[in-house]
Amino acid sequence: MIKKKRFSISSELSRGFTEMINAVENDTGMFRNAIVPLSRAELDPDNPRKLALTLNDVMHGIDKHDVQYSQKLQECEKIRELANTIESSGLINPIVVYKKGDIYRVVAGERRCLASVLAGKSEIDARVYNEKPKAFELKLIQWVENTAREDLNLKERLGNIRDILKEYSHQNNGKVVTATHLSKITGISLSQASCYIGVMNGPHEVLDLIENNQLNNLDKAAAIANAPSNELRDQLIKECINGTSLKEMRKIISTKKSQEKKSKKGRAVTRINMGYTANTDVIHQIVKAVISQKPLDKYAELFKTVDWSHFKQATQAFKKLIEILEQDNKR
Repeated sequence: MIKKKRFSISSELSRGFTEMINAVENDTGMFRNAIVPLSRAELDPDNPRKLALTLNDVMHGIDKHDVQYSQKLQECEKIRELANTIESSGLINPIVVYKKGDIYRVVAGERRCLASVLAGKSEIDARVYNEKPKAFELKLIQWVENTAREDLNLKERLGNIRDILKEYSHQNNGKVVTATHLSKITGISLSQASCYIGVMNGPHEVLDLIENNQLNNLDKAAAIANAPSNELRDQLIKECINGTSLKEMRKIISTKKSQEKKSKKGRAVTRINMGYTANTDVIHQIVKAVISQKPLDKYAELFKTVDWSHFKQATQAFKKLIEILEQDNKR
């Protein structure tokens, strides 16, 4: 059985957020923990993971004439399991909201909010911000909330990362975010960060597959995006669509690289390597021997001013001699 890959928060990032939360609660009062009435909650439309299901659907039932009826019904069934857990054991982690007038807008924890309504709850534990967090902090909060979940697809995770990079760059005067920066910002491994950067900067064919939910594996996407040739990339895309495993895809890449290496070794030599020397007198002797012969002696004047003890001048003089010989042989 294939072990499902889990996306989790690093201990460093988790510790950092705990320290930040404590500092804010103790010193600045930017947010507080409170019990929020669900009747005054609304889902944030800017959340990177947009469910079709709404609070109104859960509270009053899904309209059978709704064009998204089937999708909403499926989402409701998936959330029902969480609702059962909340009903029996309560809510473990509070949602994150900010006040907008008399409304509490949910920026992280929309599934817990919906599930609490399904569980028949009228209130929910929340971390309440007095105002909407700044764009970068908001995206990072949503990333931390979403990254621990296993049901996010690659399209959604990539969208989250893209939003974080965009806001981070905007907040830092257009600074380009490297894989190392991304790893430190989000707490993901450097290899994962490199994959995300590689895929986002990859060819449109890979991004189209992700957008259409035909490619949902980050490592596969990175392997295809980094393919050294269009031919190999097209082959990997076909293999991926046909369900080929990551291990087999890597084997194809390795075989292709090995074949290209052998091909280069067996390729006919089309130019001569003239070698090198650290003794400029050797170059002087070669040039002098060649231009002393007729009809090349007419070029002797070109080499009279060369300082043969000077490496750069000696090198340029030798290159000049090769040019003369090549031109003379064409006549």
